[in-house]
Amino acid sequence: MSKETGGQAFPRQQWEYDGQNNVLQYQEEGMTLRDYFAAKAMQGDLSKDGGFETPSRIAKYAYEIADAMLEARK
Repeated sequence: MSKETGGQAFPRQQWEYDGQNNVLQYQEEGMTLRDYFAAKAMQGDLSKDGGFETPSRIAKYAYEIADAMLEARK
């Protein structure tokens, strides 16, 4: 089962010239909204005092929060 990612957090359009007066447009995907939410949750968790968890537990918890945030957006 694949996780809902919420789409791209910061997609951006890019344009290039191919040297023959043609403009080529493409989109850089960037990180997903789920990754962005998890990073923010992890940052908040690491900034508080007490309870030092293992890195893998901190990451898992951050993604649990991110998944809850994506669910709340529905």
